Amino acid sequence: MKLKTFGLMAILLSATALPVVAGTLADMKPMKLRVASLYGPDNWFTAPMEAYTARIEARTEGKVTFEYFYAGSLVPTKEMTSALGAGLFDFGFVLPSYEPAKFSVDEWQGSLAIPTNQNPILEFATTALSHFEWTTGLEAHTNQFTQAGIQPVMPSFSISGAYGLLCKSNNETLADMAGKRSRVAGSTWTGEAQNLGLTPVSLPITEVYQAFQSGVIDCWMGHIADAGANGVFDHGKYFNLGIGLTAYSQALYGFNKDTWDSFPENVKDIIWGETAAYAAELLQTALTQQYTTAVTSTKNGVTYTIPDAEVMQKVQSYHDAVRAEAAHKAPADVKDAADQVKRLEQTRQKWQARLEKDLGFGGDYDSWSSFISQNGQMPDFAPLKEIILNEIVLPYANKQK
Repeated sequence: MKLKTFGLMAILLSATALPVVAGTLADMKPMKLRVASLYGPDNWFTAPMEAYTARIEARTEGKVTFEYFYAGSLVPTKEMTSALGAGLFDFGFVLPSYEPAKFSVDEWQGSLAIPTNQNPILEFATTALSHFEWTTGLEAHTNQFTQAGIQPVMPSFSISGAYGLLCKSNNETLADMAGKRSRVAGSTWTGEAQNLGLTPVSLPITEVYQAFQSGVIDCWMGHIADAGANGVFDHGKYFNLGIGLTAYSQALYGFNKDTWDSFPENVKDIIWGETAAYAAELLQTALTQQYTTAVTSTKNGVTYTIPDAEVMQKVQSYHDAVRAEAAHKAPADVKDAADQVKRLEQTRQKWQARLEKDLGFGGDYDSWSSFISQNGQMPDFAPLKEIILNEIVLPYANKQK
């Protein structure tokens, strides 16, 4: 399906299907919204989304309901962002990294989700919450999406943690990696791959298993939960997770803007409130999945390789260069880019300190292996709901009025 062929149809569907804005929930007519889910109904990632939409259905007394289309059955993964803006579906999780020219600010901000801590739990939560808060204050970022017909509710929310490199053969050294074909998810990881001497191959996650199986790729660049959920450990047995590659923060959760604009204000308030709970559940579900994957993959013959000093120096030097050049490479739409880069660093420091000292996300763990061997305990996620609501979601919601 080509973007240019579905755009007009989708816009016409939206124009005819959406009701006139009602004053309140009590006044509005029922609406059935289409959801394009990246994964199937049994996937760990899908469950928090379904719980989120179920709560919205309950709190709107059935005035807003959701119909799911799973695993790319409605729109191909690479086209989902534009399809949401065009109105082919109404709500979903989309990946703007597949359209970097159209969403240049998102491409830029995603390049800065660089790991700074080896503790996988602390690093994971720090990146997710700092980029969530940072992008809610990055006006140019939201503007590109609203102009494309999308209303973000979470403009960037990373559930990946640091990316690693999974290969069919050993990958501890630069010599091991040289010339191997690796799946990448966009230009940020194309740069990471080239820095390591890999040949990047751009593929959506839904095509990785077959590509591994057929020999199209030798390696896969991604995060541990996706590796387990998509079965790629069947083919790759050497996972260099300690390499600490840029996390995936180019994940947007949002509504088609015409759909959003048709909601009464008290329905929008319900959605904003449930978004905070959704974010906390996503963090908990993703971390639990990462832990489970680390345990089961080790039992099934996966080796977690250790990058040598030369590899780590290569990665760190590259990341230092990305940070140093970030302000100069910002799209023209980003005003005061140097200040925005500085604000991200301050936001990361704030969340890391708070998560570590106050919320139980600390501990002397340099990998999932050490967390497991030390019988580490997952933190309590319950306090995060109110924190995310009051410190990130509500301030952002007020800007959208």
